[in-house]
Amino acid sequence: MGALAEVLHQYGYDTTEDAVASNLAALLTPLGVNAAVDLLATDQEYLARFSGVRPLTSGDLSALDARTAARATAEAVAALSRSQVAALLGVDVTRVSHQTTAGDLFSYKGGRSRSVYPDWQFTGSAVLPHLRAVLAALPAGSHPVPVRAFMTSPDEALMLGDRPASPRDWLVGGGEPGPVIGLAATLGEQV
Repeated sequence: MGALAEVLHQYGYDTTEDAVASNLAALLTPLGVNAAVDLLATDQEYLARFSGVRPLTSGDLSALDARTAARATAEAVAALSRSQVAALLGVDVTRVSHQTTAGDLFSYKGGRSRSVYPDWQFTGSAVLPHLRAVLAALPAGSHPVPVRAFMTSPDEALMLGDRPASPRDWLVGGGEPGPVIGLAATLGEQV
């Protein structure tokens, strides 16, 4: 068993490295407009009771574990350290800390409880336009994996020409922040 499999099993993921690699490749491919949505257990129970949807099998659960692990792996792989952010933005590391405290950057505790910064919030050597307002609209304590999914997945409410854009692409493309702020405030709510 490889190191990744050991870590996954240590944290209760019943999956293999091959499954994680497969799901990670799928995760890194831009999602289409009709991407699947994970359901809460209460929603699954409702559907099972009233719609004839079959209960999840252990294989289904294993596939969900692989998907969850892949998303977490993708987030971990794409996170930047404070010193990397400082180099990217051309500022001192203390300035990165100040920007984080002020709500200008999104960070979370990574390995060794050090702050890490998702890469989606940067464009070139700058911070994503209107990031502070979007971050302020996110529900308190938002987990970095769904925040990444939100910021990088196309949404039909954000059309650039004839295609839906992700909130990140919308903002990079000069879109007004209002629609993204409205969507950010609903992160975690069921559609």
